[in-house]
Amino acid sequence: MGDVEESQVKRLNQGSEQAAATEVYGDEQNSSKREWTRSNGQRKKKYFIISGLILVLLMSIGIPLLIYTRDQHVMLQGITISGIDVGNLTQEKAKILIDHEIDRLESQTVRLNAGKQSPEVKLKDLGLVLSDASALQEAYDIGRKGSLRNKVVTKMSAAKGINFELSHTWDDQKLKDSLTRTLEGFNNPATDASFDITTQNTMIIKSEHVGLIYNPESLASLIKGLDIYKPLPEIKVDFKEQLPQLTALQLEDQKITGLLASYTTRFDSTQTARSDNVRIAAKAMDMSVIKPGDTLSFNQIVGERTVAGGYKDAYIIVNGQFVPGLAGGICQVSSTLYNTGLLANLQVTQRSNHDLAISYVPLGQDATVAFPNLDLKFNNNTGGYLLIRTKTSTNSVTIELYGKVKPGQEVLISDTTESVIPAEEQRQVDETLAHGASIVKQHGQPGYIVKSFRIVKVNGKVVSSEPLKQSLYKALPTIIAVGS
Repeated sequence: MGDVEESQVKRLNQGSEQAAATEVYGDEQNSSKREWTRSNGQRKKKYFIISGLILVLLMSIGIPLLIYTRDQHVMLQGITISGIDVGNLTQEKAKILIDHEIDRLESQTVRLNAGKQSPEVKLKDLGLVLSDASALQEAYDIGRKGSLRNKVVTKMSAAKGINFELSHTWDDQKLKDSLTRTLEGFNNPATDASFDITTQNTMIIKSEHVGLIYNPESLASLIKGLDIYKPLPEIKVDFKEQLPQLTALQLEDQKITGLLASYTTRFDSTQTARSDNVRIAAKAMDMSVIKPGDTLSFNQIVGERTVAGGYKDAYIIVNGQFVPGLAGGICQVSSTLYNTGLLANLQVTQRSNHDLAISYVPLGQDATVAFPNLDLKFNNNTGGYLLIRTKTSTNSVTIELYGKVKPGQEVLISDTTESVIPAEEQRQVDETLAHGASIVKQHGQPGYIVKSFRIVKVNGKVVSSEPLKQSLYKALPTIIAVGS
């Protein structure tokens, strides 16, 4: 009994010790857990405090920033356009103000010192064009674009002052026209040397004049370089020398010195309409002057042949037949000119022969014309001026060419008939004639192929032999009417 009690007591003691140990260890664990919980709670509390402070700080800063950058639809304080304060103004009010400034700037006058006189001209009349559209928009956009930070920065910059300039351009054509109107009277233009033709068909030369005219390019450059926002200075107009295109010395070298060639053809004065046509065309050519290197054109000089011009109906050649037509006979004038031009050694650039052979010039030496395309043309290759003189009598027309004479020059024209084309005989029945009777309704004439040459001699020596355009003349048939 006693032994049992001791063992039981021992076990109880051991259990108590274990229980005590467990209690002690458990207390330590619980204490550590409680310590971690307090620390974690303190961290959370600190985080919430800091977050709250940050939020409060952001709210204290952000709200004023939002208020600072709030759009009030006016220009920012400190913004100017062309030096005009537009701060706190709407775009509409700012435009009214700036438009007044534009009108003031464009109405400024610049004094052009042209020597004895100094006319004043408004800039807008000289082509100045100012615009405020771009400046107004750029000024209005300040503090309104980008992030909040960008808006704050640009608004702070504007407070220190930002100026926008008006855009301006120059209307070059308006500037040119305005300068011409203003300064044309101050020019002293050059004049070319000139000449008069005397009754002896010689030239009296008048000297040229060297002029002074303002320099439009230089003046326009100075005007476009003006600072329109500052008081405008006086501009001195630069005048430059203007040389004549033709001098007396040149005229002396191209001077008419005498008769180059003359040619005469004759006509039947009883054919009054044809004779009148010849005289009208010849008179139209008289006193015509052709410059060196220019073209002598019959149609250009004589012009269109019209009834109003006095021309009448007479026989002309059309499609190998003689038929009535307006201005018949003037081909005698063109043929006379052709021969004169050949003898003057002019270069032939256009010439056509008649369809049928004619009698007032040798075969191969005629020239037919019809306005406006069928023409007789020469190039004035003489190195001098040409003067055309014409004369008509009751039955003849003469054309003379005066120019720069080459001493010792002689021109000859030779023609060779290569072949003769016989005239056919055509018989036509005419019921109005008695049986076996006949009459000739049209007398025929043969056709020809003719080659021509121009031979030029100087002091008797041949210097050139030039083939001219070949002439082909059709045969005109003989037409006989016979009774049936």
